[in-house]
Amino acid sequence: MLSIISFVALILIIAIGSFKPNIHIGILAIATAFIISFFSKSINETQVIHGFPVNLFLMLVGITLLFKIAEKNGTLNQLSQLSLKMINGNVFILPFMFFLIAFILSAIGPGNIASVALLAPTAMVLAVRSDISPLLMAIVICTGANAGAFSPVAPTGIISTALLQQIGVTDQTVPIKIFAATFALQSISAIIAILLFSNWSQFKLSTPKTIIIQSPFKKYHWLTFSAILILVVLVMVFKFSVGPVSFILVAGLWLVGADQGITRLSNLPWDAIFLLTGIATLISVIELLGGLSLLAHLISILSGKSFIHFVLALFTGIASSFSSSSGVVMPTFIPMIPEIMSKTGVENPVSLAIAICVGSHMVDVSPLSVLGALCVAAAPIGPQQRSQLFRSLLLWGFSMAVVSALLAYFFLDISID
Repeated sequence: MLSIISFVALILIIAIGSFKPNIHIGILAIATAFIISFFSKSINETQVIHGFPVNLFLMLVGITLLFKIAEKNGTLNQLSQLSLKMINGNVFILPFMFFLIAFILSAIGPGNIASVALLAPTAMVLAVRSDISPLLMAIVICTGANAGAFSPVAPTGIISTALLQQIGVTDQTVPIKIFAATFALQSISAIIAILLFSNWSQFKLSTPKTIIIQSPFKKYHWLTFSAILILVVLVMVFKFSVGPVSFILVAGLWLVGADQGITRLSNLPWDAIFLLTGIATLISVIELLGGLSLLAHLISILSGKSFIHFVLALFTGIASSFSSSSGVVMPTFIPMIPEIMSKTGVENPVSLAIAICVGSHMVDVSPLSVLGALCVAAAPIGPQQRSQLFRSLLLWGFSMAVVSALLAYFFLDISID
């Protein structure tokens, strides 16, 4: 019963935040998590505290502070002008460029979270300064990163391969099939976003406006740029975590005065950081109360062979909206594949795995996920615009649960029939 109540509470909190922007959703979510623990026999206050996403908090604070220094001392401005100059000022191609870069970074090893963490600060600044919808830029970065997430050498791809091997799927071509399928379906999502949210007046063969570098790189620009490069190398090549490395680099930049003495902790978007971590805390309570198990049970009731992929993609999408895609949803649903096959008569475990992988990751643009959270935190916009971006990404994320289900139906259910 409490699992249902906690789901309803989360929905109500999001609704309240949408209609009353002056009420902080994150604080409300943390308070609700503690209230639920008071009435629950299965969880206590300590478990709620442990549910606070420390890793997400450190990542958001560290990476945001590093790029806040780069923003305040003018490094991001210099880099954004150079980027625009490289594409001859044709800002229309920026979403395509960042989708491709996010895909490549994610696929070659670091994975989707690291890819978005590295790209979001620069990409969101470029979007705002180039009159590109921040919503569009957030979507293409996240979908690009997720398109590469199932590369056989990326963390998510490794997890899916290991989970499939545990249920007896050992064909060496399966990881490539899943990678190709998820890339194709994520690309469709990105194309839809570009068609819907692009500023088509920017679609010109000529340069829309002249971009001039107003001043050369100074010493503190080079120091900051070097710190960003060090972050990229340590995360991509040596597999360091983004959060700790960011803190170390921030400390170094402060010590050498590269921040020009103008970056303070008060500059951080604390409202966004606590909004995201607060929601994540409540979601951890939902997980502890068995919310995902409830969804799994509903699948066993609703599933039929003719639309099993539709149902799987839909439910994994819904579950992933409130939980970790690769850390919780995939380890929960992929082991269910043999049982689903026996109950529905489906003979291909790979198609079921594709439905789970696509469904669980297409919604990751949502600000309730790490990827969406990074984009919201990185956007150089005011509190009201940030709140609007949060709501828009939330709506897009939830809609992707339905879109992924429809894509799974057309490309998997119908093709199998």
